[in-house]
Amino acid sequence: MKVGALAAVLGAVAGCGHATRSAPDLKNAAPLGTAKLSPEVKGLTVLVVGDSWARNLGVGMANVGKAGGNTVVNAAQGGCGIMLPTKDAAGGRVVPTRPACRSWPEQWPRLVERYRPQAVVLYTAYWDQTPQVIDGGRPRDLGDPVFRQRYQANMDRAIGLLGAHGAAVFVGTAMIGKSDQSRTAHLMNREVEAAVRRNTGRNVHLLDVRHQLCVHDDCPARIAGIDVYDETAHPTAPAHDRLGNWILNTVWGTVGRATG
Repeated sequence: MKVGALAAVLGAVAGCGHATRSAPDLKNAAPLGTAKLSPEVKGLTVLVVGDSWARNLGVGMANVGKAGGNTVVNAAQGGCGIMLPTKDAAGGRVVPTRPACRSWPEQWPRLVERYRPQAVVLYTAYWDQTPQVIDGGRPRDLGDPVFRQRYQANMDRAIGLLGAHGAAVFVGTAMIGKSDQSRTAHLMNREVEAAVRRNTGRNVHLLDVRHQLCVHDDCPARIAGIDVYDETAHPTAPAHDRLGNWILNTVWGTVGRATG
């Protein structure tokens, strides 16, 4: 999907609470990651899979992690979720799903086998808010129990593949804004949290991106003097680098000391 169209979709379905770049910081703003990578975070290999937000966060992780000899394998793809649909219905226009978005059951095990990551970031919380055709019929979304059942089954499958060699799997949440569509983002995070709870015994962890960006349902355009979102509704370079610090610090706190 083209950048402009994707930005429109994300603004509509995720309910971003930021209206303009000039919007003031919230009084008790969300943390927006951390300013620095902990000096002890070294030698990690982290695989990133999922949608365009996953890709953006992976760029930030790679930027901040390279000085410590950390390897970030960024295999995320814009416009790709976990649902294995035949068609996407983002923005009300039904189009065939790109073959690349249906390849994760084959691609992700190959990446895990090749790189043997200590951790995997699995993040599809934005794209999988969009309606998709999953059974040859009408587009379905998170309000449909058939969609939710498919989502949970595919999450279980993906977690099994990604953690096959012992990697910890971190599953990310989406921000929630003030728009009328914020219910969709709430539903998405409920599904993410359910998948994590069910798979906790498989070394699966919640990566709560939402609370790095939002206070309750307020997700400001600026946090601590930093413009959070670019013109495509993705984190800016300073924002994704700060989120990258936070993600790598979080991963290290779970798995890093086992690498020594």
